[in-house]
Amino acid sequence: MGTIAFTGLPSAAAGPGRRHASRPVHLVDWAGLSDPGCVRAHNEDCWQIVPEKGLMVLADGMGGYNAGEVASALAVHTVADFAFDDPTLEGSADPLEQLAQAFAVANASIIATAAGRPECLGMGTTLAVAWVAGSRLFHAHVGDSRIYLLRSGRLAALTRDHSVGQAMLDAGVGEQSSALRASLRGVLTRALGVESAVEADFGEVALESGDRLLLCTDGITDMVADAAIRRQLAREAGADEVVGGLVKAALQAGGSDNATAVLAIFEDARRGRS
Repeated sequence: MGTIAFTGLPSAAAGPGRRHASRPVHLVDWAGLSDPGCVRAHNEDCWQIVPEKGLMVLADGMGGYNAGEVASALAVHTVADFAFDDPTLEGSADPLEQLAQAFAVANASIIATAAGRPECLGMGTTLAVAWVAGSRLFHAHVGDSRIYLLRSGRLAALTRDHSVGQAMLDAGVGEQSSALRASLRGVLTRALGVESAVEADFGEVALESGDRLLLCTDGITDMVADAAIRRQLAREAGADEVVGGLVKAALQAGGSDNATAVLAIFEDARRGRS
């Protein structure tokens, strides 16, 4: 695909703290792929990449809830269409506050739609968003859809699952309860569409040339270990081939859920392709 260049952030951004300018990066390649898997009859995952905004959005409609695919689509399209201020401009709103507002609007949209459509009552979704401006990545998530960053061959998880299984692990539940933790891994403690207010987690990372950014649903992470995800991301291959490899690995491991992967590859602006 084409190359998208992002300008650097100003030395002081609106909101708490100071964000210093750094060398801008190019988004040189991007791709997404989703498969319903080997068990489910339909796909409740939804994703969108808006390269001109530096935006990647991913949602997984809650399994067992009504109209999960409606909820995930509402979340993704609401965020993708949200009127974000350009954080590279002086006086713009704080990027993380903008993400929080976008999540709140998406949550309200899901709740309002469910109230007007009885067949959608109780629907919900995860939501993971990555927003790149200059050389900075601003990210937010609710639920267990994850964001990973591969840098110099090392894989870092930028998110922590909002699930009962993760809460048990954080509380130090012993290895003898691993089977129980696994069974509760997909039971979410936070999701959009469940309550009138939604609590997202936020983060900010300085990007570097060569970074690879992955958003994926639990249909990938439940089937493919982090070590295998790292190997796929580290391949000398384009974004289309990498996301294809991740989805294929999930299907070969059983494909028990919808599997979706969205990938962006960055390079130093001075080295970006035209």
